[in-house]
Order: sequence, then C-alpha cells, then structure tokens
Amino acid sequence: MIAFAPAAFADDSLPPIFFTNQTAIANARTVLAAVRSGDLQSRTNVQALIGSQVVFAGGAAPPGGNADLLVSSNLVLKVQISPARDVRPHSVFWVAEVLGTLKSVDFEKRTIHIVAKPKDWRPRELR
Repeated sequence: MIAFAPAAFADDSLPPIFFTNQTAIANARTVLAAVRSGDLQSRTNVQALIGSQVVFAGGAAPPGGNADLLVSSNLVLKVQISPARDVRPHSVFWVAEVLGTLKSVDFEKRTIHIVAKPKDWRPRELR
C-alpha cells in the first residue's frame, strides 16, 4: 500500500483553509516542527501546548476506518471525535481539516493525538 499526503509547502504539510484561528495554526506548526526535529527543547515546547487548540489538514491515514489523518510524511494525526461519530466522507480519496484540542504527542511513533467535535472535522477535497 502506498501512503499519499498531498504537499503544499516545502515541509509537506497542508495549510488550513476552513479554520483561521491563528493561535491554533501557530500551535499546530510548533507541534509539527517539534516532531520533525525531536530535540529536547522542542519536546518541552510541545508539552506546554497540551490542552491548547490546534488545526491540521491531511489525507486519510492508512488503515482507514476512522477520522485519523496523515498530516505530513510519516506523521499521523490520531483524531478522537467527541461525541463519537463517523465524520469521514464516502469517497475513495479525501483530504480533511480538523480543529481540536491537543492531548498528547508520541515523538517516537511520530503520532499526534487530538480530540475534536464532529463539526470541527471537515472534508475539503473528495475524489
């Protein structure tokens, strides 16, 4: 299986288009940069953001079956929808954007965990 993440920037992450909360966008960029670098200071900076709003965009993370997104090369966003609901579109390929609360980051597994409301998970490209 080939994983695909559409690229928009040199860092290969997608910019948000639905959510314009600049603090949430800046927080997400900080988290992405920290996971990429993995240094101690970056990890400390991310710990300070736990509980803060973040916004990410990405494609379906394999294996499917949930609202998780592949937000960058080998970087998975685990999304817990609360209250639980299947928010995914009925499409072969999709890109989505999600605004949520940062719960944790697993630097070794390159995984970001957030909680989001169903209305804050939005598909933006369907095929």
